[in-house]
Amino acid sequence: MNVSMTNHPVLEALLAAHAALDSITVRDERGRAAGWAPMGEMTGHELHEAVRLQAELEGRICGLRLHAVAAADSSRAAQEVASTDTQTWAANAGRNRSRSWGGVWLANLLVEKYSHTRAGLAQGRISEEHAAIIVRAAEKVPAGVSPDELADCEARLVDKATRMAPDNLRRAARRLLEPLSARLADAHEDELLREEERKAELFTGLVMGDNGDGTWTGKFVIPELHAHLLKTVLERLSSPRRYTRNKAGEPVEDATLGTAPNLSHTAAMGQAFLELLEHLPQTGHARSALTLVVHVEEDKLRDAVGAATLETGARISNEELRRLACEASILPMVMGGSSVPLDLGRASRLFTKAQAVSLSAMHDTCAAEGCDRPFAWTELHHRVPWSQGGSTDLENAAPLCGYHHRRVHDTRFEHQWLPDGSVRFRHRWPSRWANGDPWGSRPPEPWRGTAAGTAA
Repeated sequence: MNVSMTNHPVLEALLAAHAALDSITVRDERGRAAGWAPMGEMTGHELHEAVRLQAELEGRICGLRLHAVAAADSSRAAQEVASTDTQTWAANAGRNRSRSWGGVWLANLLVEKYSHTRAGLAQGRISEEHAAIIVRAAEKVPAGVSPDELADCEARLVDKATRMAPDNLRRAARRLLEPLSARLADAHEDELLREEERKAELFTGLVMGDNGDGTWTGKFVIPELHAHLLKTVLERLSSPRRYTRNKAGEPVEDATLGTAPNLSHTAAMGQAFLELLEHLPQTGHARSALTLVVHVEEDKLRDAVGAATLETGARISNEELRRLACEASILPMVMGGSSVPLDLGRASRLFTKAQAVSLSAMHDTCAAEGCDRPFAWTELHHRVPWSQGGSTDLENAAPLCGYHHRRVHDTRFEHQWLPDGSVRFRHRWPSRWANGDPWGSRPPEPWRGTAAGTAA
């Protein structure tokens, strides 16, 4: 069908939009589009408005495309041209776009379930990326949330999305259920973070290769927590100038850092990485000398429900926090009524190096039953959690390798301490394990009743 002869309002509007853009298009000597009308004489306010209107237009066009794709999927338009599926059909219709461009899953869900997100796109208030984040979050809500409750939470999140960049929206989306209940939102966020962290652990990997010219090239995939740890320390080391003080207390600039003014951010981070490798901590009470600030409410730490916030703004699950707490020093902060710090206590509850040496005489390997990882690879764990009154002495200490230290804090597993000092693990849902789904999700509605798992 000749598009120019159609009278469908959608096609007429799109043709009119193209005609409007043609009016500000610069063409070459052969009449082909070569660029856009000059914008150099526009004021700052006019340029701001131009970018704002373009962003709104982009959101509306994306919403219209998804609407068209959903209609095509419903009418089975792909079969008319023998295309394998609607995703491929949309990619071809879009002049060889990638298969992900069609967004069939998002298109159908917007039509079927998420009217507030669909409206946000139609109004140009949010982008397609925002919409995808909102829908993904809404699709993961636990059983028991009614459609009306979900719609209300969706509308509130769409409103937040208009003021948030996608990265920040992803964090807010984990607390989609906040309008219903803070406790419910805590449990749901914690469940989502646990799922992300478990998947991240599975996909973690490092590849290094010798380039043959004195350099190596590497690539890695690591969990968000460890990425923020690495990013934080590298940014501190790569800062343009570091200052210290001499014996008289006068500030002294460290001129040995070697960060030239024209050094790129990438190069500066690379130099910082080299410095980190050359100065890895060898001593100290904790296994790492790096201090990472983690904010968590005491009752959430004790109840094993709810997430914690890193100083970088990233969120981690309570499970991950409690694992880290076995090795990290805890500095209790007494807060005033207006959340003003009143007193910062001294670090406590860490096993000492002497205790680790003494424990090595009792254990040659990780304390997990059947694990042969050597003692030198282990981290000291409180058998009775320190948060529950467990003491920091040899009778309450157990060496666990990194893998089993994660498992002892993993709510999918039960663990039992044996008379010989070893620990035996058992999956809580053997049927899932037998069916090849050891990383399956926990039972629904974890906020109802006591949180599953052995506290640590």
